[in-house]
Amino acid sequence: PPVLVLKGGCPRPLKASQMKLSINLASRRYLDQRALKIILSGVIVLLLFVLAIQGNAYLNDRQLARQHQAHLESLQEQLRGKLPKRLTPEELTEHRQAYKRAEALLQRDAFRWTALFDRMESLLPDGVSLRSFNPDYGKKSLLMNGVARELKNLQDLLDNLQADRFNQVYLKKQGEVKVDDGRGGKRTALSFSISLEGVF
Repeated sequence: PPVLVLKGGCPRPLKASQMKLSINLASRRYLDQRALKIILSGVIVLLLFVLAIQGNAYLNDRQLARQHQAHLESLQEQLRGKLPKRLTPEELTEHRQAYKRAEALLQRDAFRWTALFDRMESLLPDGVSLRSFNPDYGKKSLLMNGVARELKNLQDLLDNLQADRFNQVYLKKQGEVKVDDGRGGKRTALSFSISLEGVF
């Protein structure tokens, strides 16, 4: 058996209990595998959730961008046929000449109407008022609508028109109508339509 030599030179045998070795377990690091797996699983789930949100936002942005692109292409297609084309100098000259011709026709028609109104004013007897004029430039005719106080006033108008320089004078329509008598009441008058040919 082992011998312990003490100070003074007397050897002394060791007991079995004195030969036991002690190990300090506190000096070793301990890892909880289960807790580590739970933490890692939570981190992975969180990352997957973030990726899902970002992926959904990306898909929404792509869809919105496609809608804007389709709308832009639709507007471009609509405007393609409406944008004015660039005119050549020859075309500009032609347009100016056409505008001048149209302006001359308008001025001539205005003069004709002014002259016609003056002419009608001189032919209109008392008791007759004109309500509207409907010209037909193709047939060179004019349809007049008006109201006469009584039959004699209408006959005077027809006589004046036939004595003037119109080619033909036709009484198209005649009927009764209620008009204001100027005192807050109503009275009966004659409505009529007269066609004049050879006006324009």
